[in-house]
Amino acid sequence: MIIYAKDYSPVEMNRIRIKKLYSDHLLIRPSTKNVSQTVIALGLGIMEVVGIDPQKQVITLNANFELKWCDSLLHWNSSGQPCIGRKNRSEIFFSPHELWTPDIVAINGPGKIEKDSKSQYPVLVICTGNVRWSYQDRIVSFCEVDVRNFPFDRQYCSIILQSTIFDTSQLKLRSLYKVVRLYNLIRTEWEITHATIEEIDLYNPHHQRNFSTIKINIELVRLSRFYILKIIFPFSIISSLALFSFCLPTDSGEKVALTVSVLLSLSIYLQTISDYVPKTERGFSILTLYSNIVFSFVFLSCIFNIFTIFIYYHEQYSMKHKKLKGKQKPILSNIHESLLEMNKQRWTFLKKRRNIHYKLPEQTDVSGLEVLHDIRYIRQLLMNLLVRQSTADFRYHLFQPKRSLKQIAVLIDRVLFFIYLISMPISTIILFQSSNQPRLPAATNQILDLHKTVTDPIPVFRGCPK
Repeated sequence: MIIYAKDYSPVEMNRIRIKKLYSDHLLIRPSTKNVSQTVIALGLGIMEVVGIDPQKQVITLNANFELKWCDSLLHWNSSGQPCIGRKNRSEIFFSPHELWTPDIVAINGPGKIEKDSKSQYPVLVICTGNVRWSYQDRIVSFCEVDVRNFPFDRQYCSIILQSTIFDTSQLKLRSLYKVVRLYNLIRTEWEITHATIEEIDLYNPHHQRNFSTIKINIELVRLSRFYILKIIFPFSIISSLALFSFCLPTDSGEKVALTVSVLLSLSIYLQTISDYVPKTERGFSILTLYSNIVFSFVFLSCIFNIFTIFIYYHEQYSMKHKKLKGKQKPILSNIHESLLEMNKQRWTFLKKRRNIHYKLPEQTDVSGLEVLHDIRYIRQLLMNLLVRQSTADFRYHLFQPKRSLKQIAVLIDRVLFFIYLISMPISTIILFQSSNQPRLPAATNQILDLHKTVTDPIPVFRGCPK
């Protein structure tokens, strides 16, 4: 048997040697000279805000992790020369399964749902023992979501990154940069306006130990232009049609038809926009409150229009009802009969007083004389009424039977028009005047948008100790 030896380059030889060395020490935490802790420098770059779920109270982010640490087992010389200076440095890529890698996860989340995808990203090792691992991962973290100011809400979330195994005495987390980078940020519904980084030690009651932790607080503002143009503006336009129903003539018969049509349109539109409103039992949003108030305004306008129509036609309906009954005679007929009876009595009294024994001529028309007396009496009565009408005050016209109810109905329409014209815009302004002010002070903002700057942030991690 002849075994042919393959010629390997120095880099390949070092890679094979390190791989064999780590086959027995894969789960052993790396150590450095005179340092008992393994220092992991972590830099986080947010790439996309996938979304916020109000029901589950979680936020989902796509982020870029950049980890740096030192490992004394990953030190070699290149071409027989010591690994000193940039000219003599060589680099080797390893798979994450071939070396020790830290288990940094977001502990305030529901945990991994999909398969770990960071294993496909290689680990870069420099001959000085400096290790760099950059990968992309999805962060799911709990976030107390407040939807009361939707769609003008502002959310505050925290991401707590920690090792699940090594406590403070074994592993120390440091921030690689003094800022949170917006790394090739994809603009979605949310915009990150503020971020802070804290290096703390959290006590774990289950393990009864302290764990080194990096806490990142972020402030997000919802971009509400879509909701204004697609929901609020069309809803306001449709509901404003109910305002003009008070301008229609009462006898046109279209006042109630217009308001009922607007009600049906709003009902259909509410069903359409229900998918965009956050579904949560922790409170209702101002958009829901606004739509319910406007819907109530339109419903009340329909009720008021029915009421004004009833007042407008009440006199006409009552007159028809009296004519159908026919129990009472007209007033002029009663006056005429009373006048005839009075004239007959007066004529009989005059005949007795003057002792008239002769007969009246046959051509004499007694009823004609009575009519003449009636005409003179009615003329005097009309003159008295004319004098009273000239000296009457405005209350006479208000309580005049044939015109007062119609005037009241028109007056109600005008008053309701101005009430709705003022109340609907004021209610809109009051509801959408967001009182949710920023809680994080502007002086502590540690966010850096790489699209808006030319220079990269300076890393705090300076390299392995000598």
